[in-house]
Amino acid sequence: MNRLVGVAVTVLAVAAAGLTGGAYWSGLQAERWYREALAEGSRNPDVKLSLIRYERGLFSSQAVTRVQFVMPEGHDANVPDPSFSVRDEIFHGPLPLAARGTPGVPMAWGTAVVRSALDPDNSGWPRELLRLYGGQDPVVAISQVGFDGTWETRIAMPPLSLEGVEQLQAVKFAGLQAQFRGAPHGASVQGTLSVPTIDLVGKPQASEGQPVSGGHVSLRDLAMTVSYRKGPFNFLLGETTFTIAELRGRDAGQAAGFVMSNLSVNASVSEQNAQQVAGDILIKADSIAAEQWNGTGSLRVGLRNLDAATLGHLQQWQQKLAGRPDDPQALEEWMTLVRSLLRGKPQFVLETQAKVAQGEWQGKLTLDFQDFGDVNPFQDPASLVGALKAGLADATASRALVETVLNDLIRGQSLAQAREMGEQVDERALQSMAAEQTRQQLEQVVASGLLRLEGDLYRTTARFEGGKLLVNGQEIPLAPVPGDEEGTAMEAEAPPEANSAAAVTTPQH
Repeated sequence: MNRLVGVAVTVLAVAAAGLTGGAYWSGLQAERWYREALAEGSRNPDVKLSLIRYERGLFSSQAVTRVQFVMPEGHDANVPDPSFSVRDEIFHGPLPLAARGTPGVPMAWGTAVVRSALDPDNSGWPRELLRLYGGQDPVVAISQVGFDGTWETRIAMPPLSLEGVEQLQAVKFAGLQAQFRGAPHGASVQGTLSVPTIDLVGKPQASEGQPVSGGHVSLRDLAMTVSYRKGPFNFLLGETTFTIAELRGRDAGQAAGFVMSNLSVNASVSEQNAQQVAGDILIKADSIAAEQWNGTGSLRVGLRNLDAATLGHLQQWQQKLAGRPDDPQALEEWMTLVRSLLRGKPQFVLETQAKVAQGEWQGKLTLDFQDFGDVNPFQDPASLVGALKAGLADATASRALVETVLNDLIRGQSLAQAREMGEQVDERALQSMAAEQTRQQLEQVVASGLLRLEGDLYRTTARFEGGKLLVNGQEIPLAPVPGDEEGTAMEAEAPPEANSAAAVTTPQH
């Protein structure tokens, strides 16, 4: 019997020693993982992560990290600083026994389990958020770190329902759930985020002694997915998709506002070849309704032929610039990187389309760039124009759509002028005048050749190549003419569409 007791005691002692030694080793590995994660996150030039303190114990550690956003020059000083601090409780593996009783922390094998929450002691808005949640942590993230350095994080925000918060009459937030996982050293990351509903109601406002209902914004089924991996030159490749099933908004006093359904934003970076990458952003909505406008539309922005190595150097340059904003060599380094990027002949593409009850619109702009040579742009800024090798713009719109938009612009301008002068407005006369000016101005633009009328479609095509700009086959002088250097230069700087738009949107009285 005594022998059995002795064996049991020995086994327990060995197990305890193993767990203690394992916890010590896991604590070392957890700290290394934590510091590497901060270093990886600091690669973003717009965010600075700094470790305020790290206190490592045997079975657990505590850390506080500051998340500082780099604000652009000239930002509004009245806008509060969004920076904040995070408080982390790091429970060492191989089994996080120190986390027993901690809500949401799983007893899972691994290097560590980390519970993260906002630190209210270092920022104002986290303290206010903590107060609104009645002392409950408003955001909690639980991260599991595997022995191989892989990690998985779950983020949760509980629902919140409030009344009378600053300028809001009511706030209804259905909560947030997110889950992300990644490989060691930032080699890859995937994840999802979802919010069922957000409902914001503004406080009623008075207008001429009469109370007016407040504005109202609501979102339904907000979701985000991300999937990225490191490609050549440690450049991240992948995509982010952001969707909102329904977005509604109404200003104070409006009987009806706007409604968008199935709004989506997709941003992606893909590998073109061994040296170059391409980026795309697509924004579209299945349905958009605002006042008399009702239809669908999309916008796509694309960048092609981007040298991946140079983009990596640009990221490093941004990180260095954050620490030395007054370095006189920074601009020269930036210009060297821009030249390197232009040698790859990058291309910019912008595509838009819309289909509404009043008609349809389609437009596409393509710009091809090149190295502008050995000239010094600091001494001759105009030499930067040489970076544009060729450009092509094509826009087509239904006749009814163009006439409706122009008519509304002229009517709105005339109505605003009449109200400023205190004049009475005859709606019928105003509408008739706007329709007549719309007809006259469109006829003038068509006669000038800047716009073509093809059946029920208005169309214009602009091409830049070989230093020449042609609109619908008609050359537009870019060099100043004798006696009108200033005026011609201004026309050359503005795109033909802008000149024609200015001509047709200025009411004639």
